[in-house]
Amino acid sequence: MADSKSSVDERLIARFNQELGADLKNSSKCGDLVKYYRSELEDLRDKITVTDAGCIPSVKGMIDTGRSKLAELDEKEKRLDGCAEKLTDRIETYHQLMGEVGEKMAQIRVLQTVRDYMALIKDIENISQELEACINGKDDSKPIALYVALTGPNSILDRISGIEAPHLKMYARNTAFHWHDVLTAKYSTEFEALLKTIKWPNMNQSLEQFNPSKENISKLVLLAEYLFLVKLPGDQDLLSVKLTPSIICPHYTTPVELFVKPFRLRFQFHFTGNKQTNRLDRPEWYLTQVLMWAKENHIFVGQHFQSPALRAGIVNSSVRLEFVRGLVQLAIEKLIVDIEQIIQDEALFAHLIDEVLPFEQDLKTSLGYPNSYPSVVSVLVQPVFFVKWMAIEKKFTTDKMDAMLNTADPFELLDPANLDELKIPKCADQFIRLLDAIKERYCCLPQPSQQLQFLELQLELIDNFRCRLLQLYNDGVNPTKILNALNYLTSVLREWGENVHYLHLHAALYGPDADEISSVFDQKIEELNYCHQKLVEELVTWIVHEITARSRPYRYDQWPSMNRHDAKETLMVSATAREMFQATINHLHDMEQELSTNVFMVVVRMIATELDQWMISSMVANTKFSTGGAEQFHFDMTRNLFGMFSQYAKKTNLLFKRINDSCTLLTMPLGSAILLRETLLSPTGDEESWTRALQEVGLAIFDRKATLDVLDRRNDMPQIG
Repeated sequence: MADSKSSVDERLIARFNQELGADLKNSSKCGDLVKYYRSELEDLRDKITVTDAGCIPSVKGMIDTGRSKLAELDEKEKRLDGCAEKLTDRIETYHQLMGEVGEKMAQIRVLQTVRDYMALIKDIENISQELEACINGKDDSKPIALYVALTGPNSILDRISGIEAPHLKMYARNTAFHWHDVLTAKYSTEFEALLKTIKWPNMNQSLEQFNPSKENISKLVLLAEYLFLVKLPGDQDLLSVKLTPSIICPHYTTPVELFVKPFRLRFQFHFTGNKQTNRLDRPEWYLTQVLMWAKENHIFVGQHFQSPALRAGIVNSSVRLEFVRGLVQLAIEKLIVDIEQIIQDEALFAHLIDEVLPFEQDLKTSLGYPNSYPSVVSVLVQPVFFVKWMAIEKKFTTDKMDAMLNTADPFELLDPANLDELKIPKCADQFIRLLDAIKERYCCLPQPSQQLQFLELQLELIDNFRCRLLQLYNDGVNPTKILNALNYLTSVLREWGENVHYLHLHAALYGPDADEISSVFDQKIEELNYCHQKLVEELVTWIVHEITARSRPYRYDQWPSMNRHDAKETLMVSATAREMFQATINHLHDMEQELSTNVFMVVVRMIATELDQWMISSMVANTKFSTGGAEQFHFDMTRNLFGMFSQYAKKTNLLFKRINDSCTLLTMPLGSAILLRETLLSPTGDEESWTRALQEVGLAIFDRKATLDVLDRRNDMPQIG
């Protein structure tokens, strides 16, 4: 609106400016303009006045039409007001009716609920009465069908599970519990009577010897199916037995309970109270007995009674394993009672551990006992006992490691017949066996966190063993023995790192989605490799020192004045080199005999590298060679020194690249040598041309400077300048 007004103002201002002009003297025209516009406005007013004869016809028509429409609207408004009053009256009437109907409908719904409630009660009473009538009849399937109608899938209990009727639910459940007890007692009595008939429990007999008749087996199978169907209503997990805060044994089905019952009685007779067989220092007696009972009977139970369980709708449970679990629970309950006393005596506790672990392993390997089931070892891994267990393991393994290193000759080779390959010291083999025994002891533990604590013990032992080996080395033990031990330990740990057991532990430590799958032993292998490398370097340094210490006569031989060799005579190794070469041969032979093959090959290459560098820096660089001297040096190196290493490398010239290049430069024809030097000293030369020249004469490692230095060692090279 403001924009519209502004636009009008602008047009008016423009109109006045046009009429008056820019001359202020024209301001007298303002009065004339006012008179003119006033006259125009009066004419317009007359034209739009309806009563005036001069009013514009179209305007007059529109005004008349608008007035008639307004009159019509006023009339309709009056009519609508009347309709609104009528509607309000009707709505009030309908609200009264709805209130009355709603009360009746609520009463009807209450009556329907009462009717349904009474119908459910009647259904429960009918089932109960029918069960009462047929419980002692000849048809055993009818009571089972009635009980399933009361408690099974789509039963009465299912129908009332979603409604708010606590008293009805309680009544239905109490009725179900009553008939569960009655039916269970009825069929359990018959089941137990048949078990006695077939002479159950089977003791100390093979499955072939324990061979009940087919008729009795058929009756047992049918009764088992009935008992599987007659189960307590509700969540079966609520029936679990909590032996300790951390050991919860799931409820097992009635047939399995009846199978286990005679074993429980025998177990309690032999292994409780003042019986001679109930001894804290002999846990193996009851563990062996439980294992024997399980092995002798689990196949029979699974073979005949898995099918009735499936027919009864039990699809996610193995009756065979449930029976074994029932027997194992006897041992668990027994150990829970005994362990408080056993833990007071370290020897008794250690013996208990030694018996429980093979028992667990046998259960898993022989019977397929799952890790998720309660086990005897679950008692030992409770925090208060597990801490004690770890302390015993650490003490025992540390003492064992000390004992294996304190024998008369802990580094005696394990297998003299295998000296050509891996030379395994006895102490290293025993240590690996110790680590493997620890793994076998803890691999059956139920939780990865518990296994990781044993892994930590293994890693700690590896570190201690490494430190003990270094201590023995510092005490004067032959380094080759230490190297063999480190080498064997490292190779085994690398192999173990790819084992499924240790890969699972790696996943437990770093998660299954770790960026890189590596070994749990990586850090220890790295530390062992570092020690191994340092010992090899020290060994090589010592050997090279022993060789070079005998080189003085050779280094100071008459190389500058040595005559050329007579072609008619056979070249012989320099007499001054024999002691040095003999020391080399002796050390290589000793190392080959004492070191594992892979370690020895590393030592050989390192000795060759050290000698290669030493021969150039300590001899060639400090000696002048006559033509005869160069020829003799070439023969000594390529035919003798290289020959000593030829059985360990196919191309010995690659082991001694510097010596080989020196021999090439010292013995090449004089003209070629002068040409090569000129090329390398040419002011117009560049790196590419120098490299090409060195390659053409067959040099492998020397650069321009080293080549010029060796060429200067030749007496026959002309002086420069």
